[in-house]
Amino acid sequence: MVAIKHNWSNLAASSHYNLAKEIKFSLAEGDKESAIEGLNELIDSMSKIAVREMRSHLLILMLHIIKWKNQPQKRSFSWINSISNARDEIEEVMEETPSVTKFEIERVWHKTFQKALRNAGYEMGMSSKEVKKFEPTPLTWQEVFEDEYLL
Repeated sequence: MVAIKHNWSNLAASSHYNLAKEIKFSLAEGDKESAIEGLNELIDSMSKIAVREMRSHLLILMLHIIKWKNQPQKRSFSWINSISNARDEIEEVMEETPSVTKFEIERVWHKTFQKALRNAGYEMGMSSKEVKKFEPTPLTWQEVFEDEYLL
């Protein structure tokens, strides 16, 4: 048996399906060591996708809470739904991907909050200059994940 040298990271970047097929092929060929490398790459790649998904939902969640706090006159059921849906999605990502933990959320918190501030500023009609000066109090874990938002 001749072991085929795979570039697992390139395969993971292009297609999880093709990566899984190559892992299956390596196993069928008896190349367990290569298959384990491929599985590790697949797990790592899928974890990164889950973190990106969580960050995306966290951004939406923070954005709507920032707007909630800064535009009380514009509060709506759609903002409440966005907050609730983003929380649900983050919870599901955490349940489905054990590597996405509270620690991982805290790791991306500040950077995600900065993006949410910028996006919220633009959504609230601020100019670029105003957005740069927009510095509300940072959101707390309680505000983002525990407080109830009702009209």
